[in-house]
Amino acid sequence: MVIELFDYIGRNIKLAAKNVKANARQYACFFAAFFIIQVFFATLTVILYNNNKTEWAHVQEEYDYHIMLKSINDYQMLIIENNMIAVFSNDIVFDVVRTVKHISAFDGEVRYDVYLKLKGKDLGFALERFQNKWLKELNKYTEEGEMLTYVTTPLLNFSKNLAANRIIYVISIVALIALSVFLLVVLYNIRINHYKFQFGIYLTFGADFKKLFETAFWEMLIIWAVPFLPATGVSVLIAYIILHVNVGLPFSCPVWTLLLTILYGFIVMLVSVWFPMRLASIKTPMSLIISQDNSNLVTSPRRSLNIFGTKFPLQYELFTTWRFRKYNLRLLVSAIIFTSLFICGLYVAEITRTTLSMDKPQFKVDLSATGISFDSMMRDEIYNIKGITLVDKSNKESAANIASYVAVDSKHALPFSNLVVPDNNDDIRVTNQVEYRTVDEDVIETLKQYKYTGDLYSAINNERTVIIADSVNNIPRYNYKVGDKITIAKKVGQRAAVDSNLTGKALLRQQLEYYIYDYYEFTIGAIIYDIPTLKMPVYLNGEDFSLITGKEVNYYNLDTYIDQTLSVDEVREIENQLREWGLLYGYVSVTNTHALSFNVINEDKQYDEIFTLVAVLLLTISPMIWFFSQTLYYFKREDEFTILQSMGAIGTDIRRLYIMGGIAMSILAFIFCIGLGYLLSFLLYFFVNVTIPKWTQTFIRYEFYMPWYAIVLSIVISVACGFLSAYMPYKSFMRRKSKILSVEHSDVSA
Repeated sequence: MVIELFDYIGRNIKLAAKNVKANARQYACFFAAFFIIQVFFATLTVILYNNNKTEWAHVQEEYDYHIMLKSINDYQMLIIENNMIAVFSNDIVFDVVRTVKHISAFDGEVRYDVYLKLKGKDLGFALERFQNKWLKELNKYTEEGEMLTYVTTPLLNFSKNLAANRIIYVISIVALIALSVFLLVVLYNIRINHYKFQFGIYLTFGADFKKLFETAFWEMLIIWAVPFLPATGVSVLIAYIILHVNVGLPFSCPVWTLLLTILYGFIVMLVSVWFPMRLASIKTPMSLIISQDNSNLVTSPRRSLNIFGTKFPLQYELFTTWRFRKYNLRLLVSAIIFTSLFICGLYVAEITRTTLSMDKPQFKVDLSATGISFDSMMRDEIYNIKGITLVDKSNKESAANIASYVAVDSKHALPFSNLVVPDNNDDIRVTNQVEYRTVDEDVIETLKQYKYTGDLYSAINNERTVIIADSVNNIPRYNYKVGDKITIAKKVGQRAAVDSNLTGKALLRQQLEYYIYDYYEFTIGAIIYDIPTLKMPVYLNGEDFSLITGKEVNYYNLDTYIDQTLSVDEVREIENQLREWGLLYGYVSVTNTHALSFNVINEDKQYDEIFTLVAVLLLTISPMIWFFSQTLYYFKREDEFTILQSMGAIGTDIRRLYIMGGIAMSILAFIFCIGLGYLLSFLLYFFVNVTIPKWTQTFIRYEFYMPWYAIVLSIVISVACGFLSAYMPYKSFMRRKSKILSVEHSDVSA
């Protein structure tokens, strides 16, 4: 059995190698395609492996503890130091790394921040035991109304981060497999279309799907195997340059990463062969044989044309372009989608760089337990801590939560703004996708980082004046001008209860019908254009905020930003000082978001370089499709050109046919390149700017951006390929004609 299996494999490989060698020119694009595909997979796999090692090295360097217990009292500290809860030795699941002692200026009480490192290999089990035994006991000795809190670090959560990295990797691999299958199916369909006569003969003599698939599989196996070693070598070199030469990170390449590349390539090969062979096998042999002359691609213009009685060859070739519009459309979409993906790849690289450059809060401070609102004196105290660059305070209320809404003149609403039109007034539009926020001088300093028009200070200096954004879900919805009016509705009563099952616009419509409102008109003093938004922010002074929401102005939540060049020890010192400051006012929660550490890790992962590499590889695919398809297409049109010559067309006319075809394809390529590039870029922009923030509830915003250099390069390549892929077959045609004529001349002479 084993001998027969090896004999079967050897026989098929030998036969496939012979066929591939005999049709090497026909398969040249497939060799190039598999080279690019294997570079995709190998580079991504090797880089991911090294990125995980880099992340672990950073985490180990920056964190020597898994858990930090926040602000525990003397007795709780005593329990931890003396292991008073432990009954058995395995109950001691942690070591104390260090403690930081704080004395509250508010009540003189001593508090401790305790840094713990869990013991054992199974950190999940140790954490569960710590929560169920130690935390439960320690919470018995908290003061009334308090709850013992703790935070974990990336050192403990690394396994979760690793799992997240693997999910991202799997998604990336699935996307690359889909893209690779699409590329190979496109190439295979081009080949099948131009060699339908052969496939028709195969089917005539009894070949079925199994036989077609078997033959194609072994041929693709040979084509896949030939570029494997060069592709993996190039991939390892690229990964080495990106990670080690570029940023000096340690680099290694285990054998299993290359084995995964083999697996992914094998999957791509199987799927990409299955689809075309299945489609070919279900067609009748005669339908394949009679379409040898491209007739399957012809759509009749439904009119007659006197070839030489019109502008020949201009009008003739224009009619041909129209008749073969099915073929032209397939070619344009198949080739230009890769230049569009090149533009999108560079856009994603720019998004990655933008994300890394964005300032993110290092600490989140919560004053709500103290009942003390953040004021100017507290602000000065925090800014005296060296390394803190910005404190962003917030106080907000959703309009939907208080059954409020904002009404604007219909002329200020952009198309597709998705607003509600009241039944009794077609001239206004209303929305409750609004967030009321308070504004003072500190908030204005934060708002100055955004693009705006008008006077930001007008909201605190003038009566009934607001600062407003023009966007909802990061998409502009309004075309306000400074000085325009908006109306804010405040619920003061109701005639009937609304349906509790309603949401969104349906709920707002019923509220308009059943609720009683007071209305307050406000002047727009300033408009902000690029602030991240889920709901439209409306900034009101304290008095107006209380009027609309019925709530006092209290700044309890602070986002604290730090200098991005600080060391780990300096960040730790800022955290200690913030906790010391918090004890001046009672129980103040200070949470480290580890933003700086995550930023450093993500910078070292070189995602922008990876996306740039993928984009460049995608760009190289487009010329491959252009020349492979057009060479075969014009080869099948050579009989047509020979007939035209027999009818009186001269060599210059034939040359002009090729040129006109090339010019027509260049013009279409130019249009498709801009249109498809813009469409895919906008869909990508919408996904990262609207969809993802909705899912994650994160406040982040990107500008719509199409890199000009990417657009120019894509247009140049598409236009050049559109023309050259049509003109170069003319050179081949003339060389073959010359050889035929020279042979005929020698026969006559003999």
